[in-house]
Amino acid sequence: MLHQPRRWLPGLLPLALLAGGSLWWKQNAIEADLAARATRAIAATSTVDGKPWASVSVRGRDAVITGTAPSLAAGAAAETISEGEFGVRRADAANDLLPAANPFGWSARREGQTVTLSGQVAPDGARERLIAAARRAVSGAEISDLMTLARDIPTTATRAAELGLEQLGRVTSGSATLTGTAFRFTGTAGDAATRAAIELALGALPQGISSGGINVTVPGPDVSQAPPPAAILPPEVDWSAVKAADGAIRLVGSVGSPEARERILAAARASTTGPVTDAMTVIGGLPANLEGKALSAIDQLKGLASGTAKITGTVYSFTGVAADPAAFDRLANAVRGMQDGFSIGDLIVAPPVVSPFSWSAQRSPDALTLQGFAPSEAAKAAVLALAGRVAGGLRVVDEMRLAGGFPDGVDYAALTEAALTQLFRLTEGSAQINGTRLTLAGRAPDVGVAMSVRQALAALAAPVVAITDLALPPAEFPPPPAPPPLSADLAAPPPRLETMAPAAEQLPLPTIPVPPPSLEAMAPPVEQLVLPVVPPALPPVAAPSVATSGSSGTGMAAAATAAAPPPVPAAMPPPPAPAPVWLPPPDCATIIQTALEGDRILFDYWKAEQRAEHGPVLDRLAAAIKRCGAGARIEVAGHTDSHNWTGQNQKLSEDRAGVMRAELLRRGVEASALVVVGHAASRPVAPNDSEEGRALNRRVEFHVLPRN
Repeated sequence: MLHQPRRWLPGLLPLALLAGGSLWWKQNAIEADLAARATRAIAATSTVDGKPWASVSVRGRDAVITGTAPSLAAGAAAETISEGEFGVRRADAANDLLPAANPFGWSARREGQTVTLSGQVAPDGARERLIAAARRAVSGAEISDLMTLARDIPTTATRAAELGLEQLGRVTSGSATLTGTAFRFTGTAGDAATRAAIELALGALPQGISSGGINVTVPGPDVSQAPPPAAILPPEVDWSAVKAADGAIRLVGSVGSPEARERILAAARASTTGPVTDAMTVIGGLPANLEGKALSAIDQLKGLASGTAKITGTVYSFTGVAADPAAFDRLANAVRGMQDGFSIGDLIVAPPVVSPFSWSAQRSPDALTLQGFAPSEAAKAAVLALAGRVAGGLRVVDEMRLAGGFPDGVDYAALTEAALTQLFRLTEGSAQINGTRLTLAGRAPDVGVAMSVRQALAALAAPVVAITDLALPPAEFPPPPAPPPLSADLAAPPPRLETMAPAAEQLPLPTIPVPPPSLEAMAPPVEQLVLPVVPPALPPVAAPSVATSGSSGTGMAAAATAAAPPPVPAAMPPPPAPAPVWLPPPDCATIIQTALEGDRILFDYWKAEQRAEHGPVLDRLAAAIKRCGAGARIEVAGHTDSHNWTGQNQKLSEDRAGVMRAELLRRGVEASALVVVGHAASRPVAPNDSEEGRALNRRVEFHVLPRN
């Protein structure tokens, strides 16, 4: 059987598929079980209105937590709880947060059998408790719930709100409001005893809640038994307009006439695109200036994203969140500056919430321009004072505005101080804050300053992410030798020897008697004899007569010598070409290091995707590799952090290096110049026991290899 593989080998394929499918199914089942257990564990400790807020997904043994956390502490605790579950190695929170109650406001208003609840409530089930309290206070009431969830609400606010709802059950109409920790109650009681009971109950507010005023009225006596009309007091004014975040406006309270009611209602409808609810009543005898104040209040509500305008007697209160920075700048001054017979009560206009929260500082040769937002007047003043110190004599241009929405857990003063301090270590540049991301771009005077700036920004605490894009002065390399001028190729050849010698008659030589040399002395050795080149055309020479007798050998030699033409001297050889100047090959490592300028190619957790900030670095790197010349070889090395010690880390490191290689090829680098390797987590540059260290280890590096 074993010697006949054709019979048993085909059975291995379905067996391998079955084994692989089992492992895959088991892995999915394990991940689902880890996610479910972690989700249940988080829900057991924190919820939002009694419902789980966290959703956990698991990949391998690593968990990711998403959802809207009720507080910063709940988000941090979710990571700890998840990592405490057996089988989970690491948990990362990628959750959102409920908006902060800044400023905090809540109100309940009763009109007959209708109770309207609005404002902000804590996510600890306070909504359900307040709705239940309203139903208990006003039996059979119609409850209108306009409340929104928020965090950072005073701990005793819900108890104060419940107490206010209890007292609303004792009046025919009225309101209970909380602005910060100040509690206010207004209403109309049936008799003096009821009013006294309400005042007694509200005299014992929960600890931490202060009284902002209690105004409970009792209906006057029967008109038939009343004193003369001159002694009748006018009714108490109580009117308000409440604008919700969706633009809906609710008008509540008393107005002096049906015509005034219609004009106020028309103005409200014209001021918003949301629905308008009319709960106003007409009561005679109200002050004549009430209608004008109500119309003015509705006009001012246009500048609020949400808020309340309220008239109580002769006191006007205006609270809410500005719709935009321009509205915030004008609203408070407009309300304070009105001279219409009303005094100012609560005046709380919070700056608008912008997302993402941004701020920037631009340094030019003649000015420092500050733009974007500051979370408060104090924070803005601190930034301006710091800018004046670091800028020296440079002019500071302030274009900042106030806004809410700055990320929780981040120190605005410390972040702007780091940005301005490091910006003025550069010769030029800009700093920008966008949410929790700080970007510093510009030109450093040298490599040392650039590295120091990057290290200073890298030390900023999480959740701040610092990004630098710093240039350096151009690197200085020895210039190549200048090519010879074109005129050198057109120069005349060197002169011949004859032209170099002066004429014979110009060189008088002294006559020195020299005995004639013998023929043997004049003739060179045979092996050294160089025959001159005879010109092709020679003048005819008459043959000498030969004497029959008396002729000697000496005479014949002399005759032959006299008849021969003079030898033609050989031309001088051209001067040798200048030896080429030897230049050392460019120092590729220095070129690469200068191009990187200390920037690092870092990656997000468990990803091999290019970030936006990689682009400028890769542009400089591609140009530098091309300057290294032919034959240069650059190792593109990918790395990971120590999480997930499986074979996937090796592939992840190779994928990261491959992405960088593809980007360099796209920028014109030769494929033969790049060598891709992956080192997984075997070569960390920082400890893997913190998120900051792990972030530095998720990287790609570039090393110069020996030339082939």
